[in-house]
Amino acid sequence: LEDFSNAIHTWKELNDPVMGGKSTGTFSIEDGVGKFIGQVVDVPFLQAPGFIQARTVDRGNFPDVSSCAGFLIKLKASGPDYAGYRFSFGNARPPNGKMFALGYKTDVKLASSDEFTEIFLPFGDFSDYWDDATGDAIVTCKEDSTYCPTKRALEDLKSMTIWGEGVGGDVNLELKTIKAVKCASAN
Repeated sequence: LEDFSNAIHTWKELNDPVMGGKSTGTFSIEDGVGKFIGQVVDVPFLQAPGFIQARTVDRGNFPDVSSCAGFLIKLKASGPDYAGYRFSFGNARPPNGKMFALGYKTDVKLASSDEFTEIFLPFGDFSDYWDDATGDAIVTCKEDSTYCPTKRALEDLKSMTIWGEGVGGDVNLELKTIKAVKCASAN
């Protein structure tokens, strides 16, 4: 899906100032690594932490991953531990969903380390019913399958996004690859 040593997609960083927030960040690809760096701070009128994100913007072709079980992301976090990392894909919106909550999203639990690690994100951990102010799931896929990724959404991911969201602090994430894994073989 993505290999930052030879990036397939065009990535763009977005901060919450578009929503009146004060968070800042950057995303660059250097020496074969996607570098997502910034700081998430409180949005003044919400008095709650905002977000920064790096997302694909090219609408490039994504392979059909509907026969797979989830994503495997090779990454490393540096600096103080940060609890607001998230990953999302697509542009799904559930019935009664929040206005700015698009796509399927899950938390990425990752401690700071000097070494790259691989994190498995099962599709069953993603939900498209999440709060656009906090990034937290309102109803998870495990609680109600209505909010699980659909076969159609997995046939064309449309986009991928890495977030620092809903938790104040420093974001310092390096990414090497994003893959779909545990896929059924085509016979």
